[in-house]
Amino acid sequence: MSAPSSQKVVLKSTTKVSLNERFTNMLKNKQPTVSSIRATMQQQHMASARNRRLAQQMENRPSVQAALQHKQTGVMMLNIQL
Repeated sequence: MSAPSSQKVVLKSTTKVSLNERFTNMLKNKQPTVSSIRATMQQQHMASARNRRLAQQMENRPSVQAALQHKQTGVMMLNIQL
């Protein structure tokens, strides 16, 4: 067996883009997978359900009901004056 040589390997077709930049660009250009799209849609659906529950809870609060009644009374008064 011969001893390992200490010669340098020269690559002639190198690029000016670093590996970090190359992989960053690949991640930016990556198309979303079906599973990631489904996960996003499921998260949005869950958030919508939470928002609907919160809106229902807010609507049932006495202070909100009083404010809504006050607003409706004000609108009715405006309609009568017109």
